[in-house]
Amino acid sequence: MEISSSTRTTIVVVFAIYTILLLGYSLYSRRAMKEGKGDYISKFYTGGRDGGILMTAMMVSAGVAGAGVFMGVPGFTYTFGAIWMVCCFWSMCSNFMVLGLIGKRVGIVARRTNSQTFVELLMHRYNKNKLVGFLCSFVVLFFLGAFAVSTITGGGRIFQILTGQDYRIGLAIFTVLVIIAAVTGGIKGVATAIVIQGIVMTVSVIILFFMGIRSTGLSYTGTIQALIEQQPEWFMPVKGVGMVFSFAFLWGMATFTLPHVTMTALTYKDSRTLHQAIKVGTVVVAIWLLGLNGLCFTIKYLFPEGTLATPDLGIPTLAVTAMPPWAAGLVLAGVCGAVQSSVGGMVVSLAGTFVSDVYSKLINPNAKPETVKKLNMCSIIVVAIIVFLFACDPPELLASLITYASGGMTVAFFHVLLLGLFWKPANEYGAVAGIISGIALFLLIDKGILPLSLGMNAAVMATLLSTVIMVVVSLVTPKTPYGIIATWFGKDYPEQ
Repeated sequence: MEISSSTRTTIVVVFAIYTILLLGYSLYSRRAMKEGKGDYISKFYTGGRDGGILMTAMMVSAGVAGAGVFMGVPGFTYTFGAIWMVCCFWSMCSNFMVLGLIGKRVGIVARRTNSQTFVELLMHRYNKNKLVGFLCSFVVLFFLGAFAVSTITGGGRIFQILTGQDYRIGLAIFTVLVIIAAVTGGIKGVATAIVIQGIVMTVSVIILFFMGIRSTGLSYTGTIQALIEQQPEWFMPVKGVGMVFSFAFLWGMATFTLPHVTMTALTYKDSRTLHQAIKVGTVVVAIWLLGLNGLCFTIKYLFPEGTLATPDLGIPTLAVTAMPPWAAGLVLAGVCGAVQSSVGGMVVSLAGTFVSDVYSKLINPNAKPETVKKLNMCSIIVVAIIVFLFACDPPELLASLITYASGGMTVAFFHVLLLGLFWKPANEYGAVAGIISGIALFLLIDKGILPLSLGMNAAVMATLLSTVIMVVVSLVTPKTPYGIIATWFGKDYPEQ
C-alpha cells in the first residue's frame, strides 16, 4: 500500500513532536524520583509506593494489553479467523486478576518485607532459598525478555508504516528512547508516562474505530455480512473450545504471573487506590479490546490476503488510510508511546532481576549502594540492547511470541505465587519442584514429545501437573519457618 509523501510527512511531524514532548517529560520525572521517599533502589523499583489510581490502572492495562492488543491479536485474527477475538476478550479480566486477586496481599507483604522486586518477594516467601531465586530470575530474564522483544517489535513495525523506512531503524530509535526513559525515571517515570499514553491511546482507539468502520463505504453490519458471504470459513471456530479456554487462562486468569505487571502491586498507594484502579483499568482495557477487535472485520474486508507486509500491520495501515494525516500521526504516536513505556517497564523489571535479585541478593549481598546504582544503569542499557538485537529478526506474528512468553511465565509462577499467597504449607522444596517440572512439562508438551495437551495450549496442562507436583512435594518436606508464615499470613497463625 502506497502512502503519499505529504501524508507521510505530516504523520512523521506529529509523531516527532509527541515523542519529543514525552522525552522531555521523562527527563523531568528524574527530579521527581530524586525528591521521593526512600533510598535510590526503593524509589527506582517501587516509585516510593505512592502510585495513584490512574498510574496503577494504566500500568496493569499497558503491561497486559500493549502491542499485543494493537497489533498481535488483530494479526492473529486476520490470519486464523474471527475466533481469536473471543480469545482476546479475556484480557478484560487482567486488572481484577492482578489487583483484585493478589494485589492487596502482595502490597501488604511487600511493605512488611521491604521487597523491591517480584523475585525478591518470592524469595522471602520461600525461606530465602537461593535455588528459588536463581530459577525465578532465569524465568524472568528468558521469558520476560521474549515478551519485551515482542512488544518493541510492535513499535518498530509502526515506525515502518509511518516512514516507509527499514524496520530496524525504528527499532533502534525505540531502544534509545526506552533506555532514556528507564534510566532517568525508573519505574515511576515509566508509570507516569504510561498514564499520559494510556489516555491518548484510549481516545485514539475510539476515534480510529468510528473512522475505520466508515472507510469501507458500508454500514458496520453490512461489512460483516459481506465478509460472511465472501469468506465464510474465516468465521468458523476451527481451533475448538480447548484453544479458547487456553487463552482465557493465559490472557485472562493467569496475567498475575507477568512480573512487570505484578510489580504494580508493589507500587500502589493504598487500598482505596487499588479498588478504584480495578474499575478504571477494566473500563480502559474493554475500550481497547472492543475498539481494536471490532476493527478486525474492517481490516479483513479492506485488505485482502497479500496486501499487507505482515498481518500485524493491519491496524496501523487502517489508521493511515482511514484518518487525516494529523490524526493518524497522533493515534500511532500514542500507541508507540504506550509500547515504549511498556517495554520500559519490562526493562526495569529485567534489570531489577539481575541487579537487585541475582547480584545483590545472591552473589554479593554486601555490595555498596554506589556499586549497585552504577550496575543498575549499565544493566538497563545492556538489557535494552539485547532486546533490540533479538527483535532485529522478529516473528511473523507477534501474538505467537507473546503466547509462548506468557506460557513460560505462567508454568513457572502460577502455583509458586498463588500457593505462596494463599496456602500456608507451600515451601521452598515444593517451589523448586513446581518451577522445574512446570518448565520441563511446558517444553515437552509444546514440542509434542508428551502428548498431553488435550487440544489446549501446552501451558495449561503443564501448569496443572506442576501445581500437583508442588503440593505433593510441599506436604512431604520440612515446613516453612514460623516467622515467614507469620509475616505472610498474620501473627495469629498458631505455631506448629
